[in-house]
Amino acid sequence: MINISENPFTVHSPDALDQVPPETIVNLFVEKHTRFSAINQQKHSFLWGSRGSGKSFILRYMEPQCQFIEAGGVEEFFDTNDPYIGIYTPCSKGEIDKEELTLLSDAEGRVITEHLLNLSIAEEVTSALSTQFPSDYLNQDDKEEFAKRAANLFDTASIAASKNRADDYYNRSDSPLKWLNRLFEEEKRRVTHYLNKVPFTDDARYKGATSGYHDFLLPLISNVQKLLRQPNVPIYILLDDAFHLTKRQQQVVNTWIANRDQGTICVKVSSSKERYETFNTVGRGRIEIPHDYTEVSIDEIYTRNDSNYAQKVSEIANKRLELSDIPADSIEDFLPKNEFEQELLEEIKKQVEREWEEKGQPGERSDFINRYASARLFQELANRKNRKSYAGFENLVHISSGRIRYFLDPCFLMVEELKSNGVDIEEMEEIPPNIQDKILREYSRDLLIGEPEKMKKDLKPERRSQLDKLITLIKSLGQLFYNRLHDEDSREPRIFSFTVREEIDEDSEVKSVLELGRTMQYFQKDTYSSKDGGGREDWYILNRRLAPQFKIDPSGFQGRIRLTQRQLEEGCNDPQEFVRRVLGDDERQSGLEDFNQ
Repeated sequence: MINISENPFTVHSPDALDQVPPETIVNLFVEKHTRFSAINQQKHSFLWGSRGSGKSFILRYMEPQCQFIEAGGVEEFFDTNDPYIGIYTPCSKGEIDKEELTLLSDAEGRVITEHLLNLSIAEEVTSALSTQFPSDYLNQDDKEEFAKRAANLFDTASIAASKNRADDYYNRSDSPLKWLNRLFEEEKRRVTHYLNKVPFTDDARYKGATSGYHDFLLPLISNVQKLLRQPNVPIYILLDDAFHLTKRQQQVVNTWIANRDQGTICVKVSSSKERYETFNTVGRGRIEIPHDYTEVSIDEIYTRNDSNYAQKVSEIANKRLELSDIPADSIEDFLPKNEFEQELLEEIKKQVEREWEEKGQPGERSDFINRYASARLFQELANRKNRKSYAGFENLVHISSGRIRYFLDPCFLMVEELKSNGVDIEEMEEIPPNIQDKILREYSRDLLIGEPEKMKKDLKPERRSQLDKLITLIKSLGQLFYNRLHDEDSREPRIFSFTVREEIDEDSEVKSVLELGRTMQYFQKDTYSSKDGGGREDWYILNRRLAPQFKIDPSGFQGRIRLTQRQLEEGCNDPQEFVRRVLGDDERQSGLEDFNQ
């Protein structure tokens, strides 16, 4: 169970969120800057976000138990504008994305794939009805009638064995919802048992029940509306981490979306966009925006102090502090900056301002100071042989790279570090800058060294080679960005991203390495208008959690460097030669583009 009082920055994985009390989810949820109003509209939609961006938390908040608390009761919730019943359905349990499904013929695979999806959703529906509504809210006769109608959606003979098994556990008259849930569970067990036999025999034939969208899922959800006596309240199917689904399963989901039955079933799909493989349906073409669905992205690239992301992090962290025993008034006070560096930075800002005035430098005064003061701080600290501190709320916001979990995780570790040093939670007015810096450096090092080592254990030899090249490329970029930051003559010193000058060959190793980098979250990818005109270039932003490891500035978004496929190939093999070639070609001047242009 989550314990905010002991450590307000505790984070649960999506699979463990069912252990978190709904009251806690409601208390911790922040609607502002999350685009929640777009997410909970009565429209099929895709919620895009990388791991740690908060997708699962949002979907959990949309469950009935949380919405009832927020509204003050069940009846009060149904009296609100546009109520809905959210059925959270995780796709990462290994119960839906069965690998054996790929061994079936197209026809059989399509049928059993949809049947397995239907059963998984049906299980979650009955579970929500029996556990998230007050025990006396649903009429007993209505529940029994609902169970009867739902069971009759199957061929009676095909589910006879499952009905008998359900009878062994529950009396349908006494516990109709639990009985129905057990029926669905037994049917899933039969499908799993069949799939387990498929790899070992050529003559295995599935003889159990099947179900489709129009003959099962849609009427099941219609019966839920009747049970609730809310015919106009849609049921939201909240499919979390749908990138775990097979491509065929995603096609089934897309086909449901193409039916546009939002008044009854509204499908909400969460996934990282690059890992959702297809937008094709089962034999009906492709779903399209805006007719079939809407998109909501909660990933953030820009983390400047005035960005929505920075404000969202502040609100989330402050809510957690309020619910804890920590006496700090705000997250900004709780994570103070390094005082010596702040004083030095203020001196440098004055020097940079005088330079702007005396030399007639281009641009606005504030822009010039913002562009160069922070870089001069890094340079001055290096000249003094002082290690740069990454302490402070603003630094941690930038280092989190737009992923709220990258903010909460190190904060959790900082609190645990103080507790291990004998500091009681009630005495933690702040995290000392040296503790912040220590944890952030370890957290950064783990992403570069620890995570790849863990991943290698499960990779095939050819993928291990790609991973090695990816880590070499990351080190090459880190060294390049460090050199730029510490070059006193650099026009754009604070960079941590690059664009690719031309299309990368589809079958090239660089292409595979960059895609692996996105999958492992070393890069965020966007596009940027080409400096030469005529289209857009792929834009890769380094995960700024690596900033302490490479001693670079995580706060700059002024420019990006342009690289070629050949240079990236060099970066995958030899960091020193990569940096020499890029800087030798004077890319540091001609290759940069101003963010504000």
